[in-house]
Amino acid sequence: MFLNKQRFGLLAALIAALLPLCGGWAGDKKGSDKNAFYVGKVVSLADVLAKQGVKIDPDHVVLVLQADDGKLYPLVKDEGSRMFFKDTKLLNRPMRLTARLIPNSQFLQVINVHSIVNAKLHDVYYWCDICTIKRFEAGICDCCGDKMDFRETLCKD
Repeated sequence: MFLNKQRFGLLAALIAALLPLCGGWAGDKKGSDKNAFYVGKVVSLADVLAKQGVKIDPDHVVLVLQADDGKLYPLVKDEGSRMFFKDTKLLNRPMRLTARLIPNSQFLQVINVHSIVNAKLHDVYYWCDICTIKRFEAGICDCCGDKMDFRETLCKD
């Protein structure tokens, strides 16, 4: 009985969190153009909830930025965040995301990704040595079909 109440409470909170997204597309656009830095680790929402004793269906992968202050920001799955969905070695490690907060929500749309190694920012990307092509998600080269290599280089900024 207690477990059902706990599940209902979690479901109600999730629905309440998603409601602004449903009606928020026509809302205030002022915040939508502002990029900001978010520091933390990208993790699976299922893993975060499992630590709290909540099990969710595994058929839909949701990744969140678990910020250093403990807040969770679900990632919009698009070209900016796709590298996290395709390459698990990027999960559970310090990152700085340049992102914009979707208006009236806690969803982050990722613009740029930097890893933090030894307290220094690193560019994260995939590289084809044959074609000298840089991409931002794991996979094969669009040009030659060879595997793209993971690169992590010290930021020059």
